[in-house]
Amino acid sequence: MNNVIDVNNRVKKILLIEDDRMVSHLIKSFLEKSNYLVQQLFSGDLAQEAILTYKPDLVILDIGLPKIDGFDVCYALRKIYQQPIIVLTAREAEEDQLSAFKLGADDFISKPVSPRVLKARLDAMLRRQSVHQVRQLNVNKLGNIALYQQASKCEVNGNIIPLSSFEFQLLALLTQNAGQVMTRDTIYSTLLSRQYNGVERTVDVRIAKLRDKLLHAGMTDVRIETVWGQGYILNETAA
Repeated sequence: MNNVIDVNNRVKKILLIEDDRMVSHLIKSFLEKSNYLVQQLFSGDLAQEAILTYKPDLVILDIGLPKIDGFDVCYALRKIYQQPIIVLTAREAEEDQLSAFKLGADDFISKPVSPRVLKARLDAMLRRQSVHQVRQLNVNKLGNIALYQQASKCEVNGNIIPLSSFEFQLLALLTQNAGQVMTRDTIYSTLLSRQYNGVERTVDVRIAKLRDKLLHAGMTDVRIETVWGQGYILNETAA
């Protein structure tokens, strides 16, 4: 049986942070049968250390953790980790979803969820990562923003800006189509592999967070504009 590997023939590694040991063992067993490597944590206090030593390709994170709340864990991890973070939780309130996305989560999945659906969401997230890895190393510049596709690195005025995986992909999509309106339908189908249902606010929250990060970093030569009723557009500002 072959493991899931990346473009460098390296087995994909998952860090699973889940305090319910039965749920954790079930997810670990299913994913390992699906050819992933899974390391378990049952609390969030060792999450940052695990990121640095295990170097996972993706994190699955529960919210209701002992010692340190999952929201705090997500916030702390996003400072040092740019790969996907999937929140998996029994909570399903809109406020919890918005909080997770604002703190840098790339996806939000409510329990209970079938292992097959969880794996499909995980596969899709990692597949998008692999597509970015195989692209030729180049720099896409617009104004004072520079995007390094292969490294998933963003710089503003030469300073590296920490972005989540989704935020980087979103900015790359807008930059590659600068001056053109990117509709919500296009963004959802391109980056989330699903149709926009007309009411979901996932992308709106991510755009607001991305815009705040870039403005705080000193983005002056370009701006992300909202086109009401349609989507978003990245425009260069007048000199």
